[in-house]
Amino acid sequence: MVKLQMALAISIASFGGPEVLQNITYEQLPPLADEVQVEHGAIEVNYIDVYHRRGTYSLNADPKIPGVSAVGRVVKLGADVTEFAVGDRVCYATSSKASAYCEVANVKQDILLKLQSDLSDTLIAANLLKGITAHMLACHVYVVRPGIAVLVHAAAGGVGRILAQWCNFLGAYVIGTVGSDDKKSIAMQNGCHLVINYSTENVVAKVREITENIGVHVVYDGVGAATFDASINCLMDVGMMVSYGGSSGFISNINVEKIASKSLFFTRPSVYNYAAHRKELMIAFDAFLAKINGDVIQLSKPLVFELAEAAKAHVLLESRKNTTSLVLVP
Repeated sequence: MVKLQMALAISIASFGGPEVLQNITYEQLPPLADEVQVEHGAIEVNYIDVYHRRGTYSLNADPKIPGVSAVGRVVKLGADVTEFAVGDRVCYATSSKASAYCEVANVKQDILLKLQSDLSDTLIAANLLKGITAHMLACHVYVVRPGIAVLVHAAAGGVGRILAQWCNFLGAYVIGTVGSDDKKSIAMQNGCHLVINYSTENVVAKVREITENIGVHVVYDGVGAATFDASINCLMDVGMMVSYGGSSGFISNINVEKIASKSLFFTRPSVYNYAAHRKELMIAFDAFLAKINGDVIQLSKPLVFELAEAAKAHVLLESRKNTTSLVLVP
């Protein structure tokens, strides 16, 4: 008989607000042949976890455990695993089925990455999916190059900070938007050349002014419905609208004629597609670590919650008052 390990996890009891997140104890089965069992050291809190909690994105597993990104140590190997050994420090960030809000998880070996870095578990976990996403946005979806102008919404947020620094390094003029004046300095310290408070300033007018009424080459928009019209109006002819999130609600009823009037490009990328192949995932991860090690990207110290306090982390995440990344520790 297989001896099962009891572990703590956070489960979605029913779809809704942070209060639906409940602490449960579950029996951790041994890893399947192509899986690696990972004991978590730190778990990333992402907005995609909110989408899973609300039921916007489906979680087919039972129990429904959110979380797509974590750092930890290998404790058991499946029969067919050859790339990893017990004791390896590892991380993962690209599986919507990973169920990371737990002490121990069985993770498919093809999404697992060896982590050879002096950075702490909490610092890596807090920024892992964000960094891979920023690489996708700046190096694949739209290839940022010297001399172009980019608009980064939520530039003081998790992805926004990393993306703005990356675009700055690549030679772009980076315009950021934030929701309050106290976030302006944060965005300026993280790669932006100009920051606009969208709560008190006219984003389109400011962008048109700074670009001499030309507009920007690309807009990176993780906010969604609340910023879509302004984003389109900030673009130059043949510009690209990149919608990679929907913290204010998802975009619907797109006016194709408005996009056609300036021959714009529109895309809704997902890191799960861009890093679906292991080689692409490794390239993105290595590029992100290289930017950190080369002092191109500065990471902010995350706010740490106990795993059992996941609901509190979600409340803060959705409040828009938070100015740093969030992690859970078992």
